[in-house]
Amino acid sequence: MSDIQAVNNSPSDEIDLVELVKTIWQGKVTIALCTIVFTICAIVYAFTAQQWWTSKAVITAGQYQNTANIRSQITNLYAVINNPSKINAVLSSGALLNDYITEFNAFDNKKAFIENNEIMKQYADEAKLTDEKKALFITRWAKRISASQPDKKNQPGIYQLSFEATSSKLAHDLLVAYSDAISNKVRNDLIDELDAKISYHQQILQANKISLEANAKQQLANELIKTNYALDMAKSADVTKPLADMNNGELFQIELGTEALAEKSKVLKKITDLSVFQPQLGIIQTKLELLSKIKMDHNLALQSVRYLQNTDYPISRDKPKRPLIAVLGFLLGMMLGVAIVLLKSAFNKNVK
Repeated sequence: MSDIQAVNNSPSDEIDLVELVKTIWQGKVTIALCTIVFTICAIVYAFTAQQWWTSKAVITAGQYQNTANIRSQITNLYAVINNPSKINAVLSSGALLNDYITEFNAFDNKKAFIENNEIMKQYADEAKLTDEKKALFITRWAKRISASQPDKKNQPGIYQLSFEATSSKLAHDLLVAYSDAISNKVRNDLIDELDAKISYHQQILQANKISLEANAKQQLANELIKTNYALDMAKSADVTKPLADMNNGELFQIELGTEALAEKSKVLKKITDLSVFQPQLGIIQTKLELLSKIKMDHNLALQSVRYLQNTDYPISRDKPKRPLIAVLGFLLGMMLGVAIVLLKSAFNKNVK
């Protein structure tokens, strides 16, 4: 029974297919016109649409010698601090690379660049943007700036910088300008951090100095009081010369005699160097002088990252992809033409 149905259905299916082909063939002019119109529209769009080009650069962590300039300026800081590893951590190539990537992708930095760069300001001025549209303008351009890892698994320390713009030269120039701006920011932030560390150590040392000076002054005052008391006692005992057999452990050293005690009192009154009582004061003062001589140069050259591939001039556009647009236009026109022919045929049959 199933074989008979298969035989009966086969001619019907064959007739439907033949009719479909005939219908499409009869509407070939419509299909051709639709295909031509859509293909031409696609080609016109492909050649008139805004072009976008992406300039790229490849970076990795810098080398030790890249920070030699700044290390030479903080030699005194190394001599003062007890743990140099804290400074080395700030100046490490890995830390500087991470800082660079973070700053490169930060929206605030992108926004500042777009608002202040002369080329971008010209774009905004020509568009005559309102405040609302200006925010959208900044957001759209910010998305065209990025730093990413092409192969995070196999090359974790390699990053690709990119800047998309409306021409090859513009993309290159904007990426160079933005990269320089980020390099300057990383350098300035690093110097500000080192300045803050220097200031922090100065404040700690100054506080210790004040504490030790107060302690030394108190010791000096106590020693002067004891000396004057001993002098009075020695005068009462008529001890003018030092006594060899007296116990030196006494609170008041009358065994020195009035002449020595009087001279000691005079010397104590003249003392201005408190390190006599607190030797640590001399060390602290030396450290403060070392820190005061550190002068950070905000214009020094600092290569926070190393370029494996310099910023390039893109040789092919990203958008629009003209061949693809033309092919899609051709296919869309053909499908629409076929759909129109089939719908028209079905409508005519229903009318009849």
